[in-house]
Amino acid sequence: MSESAVQSAIYALSHQKVAAQDKWSHLLITPERISRLIEVVEHNKDNFQHTNLYLDILYSWRDGDYSNSVKAHNDIWALQSGTIGIATSLLTPEEEQQYIEQHFE
Repeated sequence: MSESAVQSAIYALSHQKVAAQDKWSHLLITPERISRLIEVVEHNKDNFQHTNLYLDILYSWRDGDYSNSVKAHNDIWALQSGTIGIATSLLTPEEEQQYIEQHFE
């Protein structure tokens, strides 16, 4: 998995947790996905340019702490030269459930 693919996956996962103007990618957050991304980043730690950023995000998420999701989204968004769709806040539990139902059920 390339560094760009890791960025895209983290970005898509973050959409489940944040309010943003546009969300073009969607991945359901699962423990398996987070663990797999951690494995990929740890395996490529010497080759990836932003290893510490990815691991900070993913370790928090692995531990059930999504409070960094707005920052995570916007940091990845900036790395990908985003111009539309900055995250502005965390979703409420109700908004997150609506997002899940809309995109994954």
